[in-house]
Amino acid sequence: MSLASFELTPRDPIIARDSRPFGAGQGNRMRSLDWPLPSVIAGSLRTAIGKAAQKEFSLAVARDLLEVSVHGVFPLVDDRLYLPAPADCVLNEHQRLYCARPVECQPGEGCDLPEAGLRPVMIDLPVDAPDFKPRQGPTWWPVEKYARWLAGELIEFDSQFLMAPEFEERTHVVIEPATGAAEEGQLFSTAGLPLRFLRRWQTDTQHGEKPCLDIHAEIKLVARVGVTGWCEDALPKAKGLHPTGGERRLVHWQPVDRSKHWNCPDSIAERLQSAERVRMILATPAIFATGWKPAWLSSELEGSPPGSSVRLRLVGAAIQRWRAVSGWSLAKINEDGRLDEGGKSGPKPIRRMVPSGGVYFFEILGGAAESLSSNWLQSVSDDPQDQRDGFGLATWGTW
Repeated sequence: MSLASFELTPRDPIIARDSRPFGAGQGNRMRSLDWPLPSVIAGSLRTAIGKAAQKEFSLAVARDLLEVSVHGVFPLVDDRLYLPAPADCVLNEHQRLYCARPVECQPGEGCDLPEAGLRPVMIDLPVDAPDFKPRQGPTWWPVEKYARWLAGELIEFDSQFLMAPEFEERTHVVIEPATGAAEEGQLFSTAGLPLRFLRRWQTDTQHGEKPCLDIHAEIKLVARVGVTGWCEDALPKAKGLHPTGGERRLVHWQPVDRSKHWNCPDSIAERLQSAERVRMILATPAIFATGWKPAWLSSELEGSPPGSSVRLRLVGAAIQRWRAVSGWSLAKINEDGRLDEGGKSGPKPIRRMVPSGGVYFFEILGGAAESLSSNWLQSVSDDPQDQRDGFGLATWGTW
């Protein structure tokens, strides 16, 4: 398999719909996700490859295109990769960071965690410390600060950290063909993601007369692509403007040399050499066959991640509530969402995914933890197709 990197530059705000109904008779307001799903990016590039190869769309061509792996996208600022904030970071109103960790239950205490053997994940607060409501922190972390957090070091938020994109809402009307005027009451709205700039952390009340680029960071988007066969020959021709997401909004795709951004940081690789406990953090949403828990874990919560011989035991997890993922297939699929000559095109089945930033805490039972550095930003999802679609890219650290 040949690996390449693509840099994406949106010309328009990207439409990344959530799973709520939208359309005639369903709802007049389209709501957006806070970041495009991996499958949106994968579907766009695969379509571009098929068009570049001038292939007639068929089930065989669809199968070949689904073999193309597309991982991403992540922001890139000044040649620095950014990753989503880990869920084990808790920020209070005074901007102090706390690390959430699995804790042992005291005698007489209990919990209703879904699996026996799991520990509750909590922050370590002094007994006399007042309770607080966690504050929303930055959404995107520079990889250097991210690596320090994974190594167990303390960090502070500054202007290098970035916020989530701000939605751009547009109001539309239905035009009466005969008169050219708007139809009575026929209004609807869409929300897009402008992904050329992201606001820097904590500049909303401090920017004053600062230049725009001191308030916002100009970003690129980067994705990793793996291709074989005729798709490899067509990949260089897939560059240029191509629709990505809904409403045929355009994004410019450009092959670049970004291979270094996908490597495990040296500091993390060194820490993993002597690690007895490791953290797995989701850089993209993950889809697992059993819901929140990977299928490569047994009923005793033990197992090895895909592509690794390290045996782990899960002791705790810090994840947000599940989110829905669906889509639309032009190829014929069955009820399970698989390509099938006897199926039909249409909406894909709705599935649950674990949001990005989810943290899984493991103890090492056997094998060399340092080998996990080669699994940096590799998929830990259960299904091979979900892995190729970019779901479940994971990073590794210690705790």
